[in-house]
Amino acid sequence: MGMKRRNRRIEVTLPMKFRPTYGATEYCPGNTTNLSAEGLCIEARDFRFIKYEYLELLFPVPDGPLTLYGDVAWKQQAGRGSTAGITIRMKDRARQKQALEMLCASANVPLSSLNSRDDRAGEAEETLMHSAQVAGADISAFPNKLGIIKQYHDGQARCTVTFRIPREVAGAARNAAVAGDFNNWEPARSPMVRLESGDFVISIELDSRREYRFRYLIDGTRWENDWYADKYLRNVFGSKDSVVIV
Repeated sequence: MGMKRRNRRIEVTLPMKFRPTYGATEYCPGNTTNLSAEGLCIEARDFRFIKYEYLELLFPVPDGPLTLYGDVAWKQQAGRGSTAGITIRMKDRARQKQALEMLCASANVPLSSLNSRDDRAGEAEETLMHSAQVAGADISAFPNKLGIIKQYHDGQARCTVTFRIPREVAGAARNAAVAGDFNNWEPARSPMVRLESGDFVISIELDSRREYRFRYLIDGTRWENDWYADKYLRNVFGSKDSVVIV
């Protein structure tokens, strides 16, 4: 696949516990399954927290408890437990770097390996068309609804799928694209349109009775999964891809 990723994810197994930063609940036990310079993936028996919730993450490292903070980027059921992706986000960047160094040392992982670019990494931003310049885009044709919208036609053989990045995820992004099995993981082939609401959308016609992996590329540097995907599958890079079933 030609998908471009930003930083490498390293498979690790680290016990930890977590709770919301307001501290109103007891810590929940869990395990870290992979780690990158931007975030980590955790597995837990019960993960009750919602997307964007800010969590305190506590790791029992040799030099004493280590604390990181981050947002819930995604979550899904995994058998009897749950899996969640956390984007590390701390106000003190120097403290965040120091904490990552300690965490890497505890996991016997060189910090430099997290900062190295993934095999899929590249300067994709320069190849993306600005979303507002997509020729012939009829903004009124896009469904005004969150989630993945599927419209079947040609006797159910084909399906027009509308993908959407909500403004809460896009933030102040200048452009966005979707990359997946349907475009050979080349985001430049599927730039998205930015609506006045701040959402980014695109409609793509796909063959039915198939599953397609995909992810969103925001401003050429930030990869995001779809919160409304039909399911998620682990990829060869240690993270997970969104999946749409049509």
